[in-house]
Amino acid sequence: MPHSSRTKAVQRLSNVLDGRSGYRIKAKWGHVSVLQGGGHICELSLNSVPGVNPLWRPQWTTIDPDDYSPKEHRRVYGPAPDAKLLAGIAGHSLSFDHFGPPSKEETAAGLTTHGEAPSLKWDLLKKSDSPRPTLHYGQTLPEAQIDFRRTISVDRSHPIIYCEEQATNLSVYDRPISWNEHVTFGPPFLECGTTVFDMPATHAKVCAPSYSERIFLQPDAEFMWPNAPTKQGATTDLRRTPDQQFGHYTMQLLDPDLQIAFVSACNPSQNFLVVYAFRRADFPWVGNWEERNNRTTPPWKARTFCRGIEFSTTPDAIPRRETVDQGTLFGERTYRWLPAKSRLAVRFLIMLFKTPDAFSGVKEVSISGGVARVVESAPGERELTASVGSFL
Repeated sequence: MPHSSRTKAVQRLSNVLDGRSGYRIKAKWGHVSVLQGGGHICELSLNSVPGVNPLWRPQWTTIDPDDYSPKEHRRVYGPAPDAKLLAGIAGHSLSFDHFGPPSKEETAAGLTTHGEAPSLKWDLLKKSDSPRPTLHYGQTLPEAQIDFRRTISVDRSHPIIYCEEQATNLSVYDRPISWNEHVTFGPPFLECGTTVFDMPATHAKVCAPSYSERIFLQPDAEFMWPNAPTKQGATTDLRRTPDQQFGHYTMQLLDPDLQIAFVSACNPSQNFLVVYAFRRADFPWVGNWEERNNRTTPPWKARTFCRGIEFSTTPDAIPRRETVDQGTLFGERTYRWLPAKSRLAVRFLIMLFKTPDAFSGVKEVSISGGVARVVESAPGERELTASVGSFL
């Protein structure tokens, strides 16, 4: 490949989303795009499924965190502590170093929902085109005193995206943290009754009744994924989204016997499948967040349809103190420690597939001998493969 072609694989763009700057990493199969403001992975593009970005694009006009002003933007994006996050959110965002709202005292002190990471400008650290197109970017969380960095690289020929994240504690205190990959899908990829979501989950629990006035599930109920109890005494399959007005959240424990876990989303009518694979030891929990024209306040205005499948150290989006006090759920820790002056790293893969017709979702994902095998749910049980090396 000529050098001039290679240098264009990682591009800085002034308008990735709503006039906001970011980076696009291109390959033969498509591209992935990220925003500098908040660091969000906002676009996954597969040339063989043209015109479809599976990740959520908010229906409101977003802005960069640097441009957010509480006085100017409160009417548009609502009050603290959510407003600054919602002003810039898109697609796959990061919740770090806590997951959920700050406490009332932290809110008064100026902290925002889901931590500092998704509400700061991320800086370019390095970009390169060989051997794989690669972007290194990150930022220092000033209040948490944590340096956070993400490296994204893509396979030139096959739709595989490699992500590594590192968090370095700059302080002399051990920190209890939450680390949540807030992957959110939206239309046109997200369709009621069509798009199917899978994960190797076992025990699960419904959010508290205070979460929403329109929960059709039985609040606080425990169940086995994906069959959740409803208020009417029936059960519903959470793999698909019903066509009604509602909002809820469920927390799922991933199978403790697995080394490699996954979350997946498939739109069989578009023949498009997205699979995230990661070490189960890094992310033992998955949050299932569904918003179907439910939230009426700005910027939601009862016209937002999105679904988050969030792999995480932490089951529920609650203030940090409550997470620490909770300690465990279903026998699994609900947070992890970032020791003083120490570094933690996690990795995950994003695999994109054009599926055969009538693909029914994902039964299991395994990696052996450098090859990822994605097995379809019954009745088809067809197998998709991708060469991923020893990254995980």
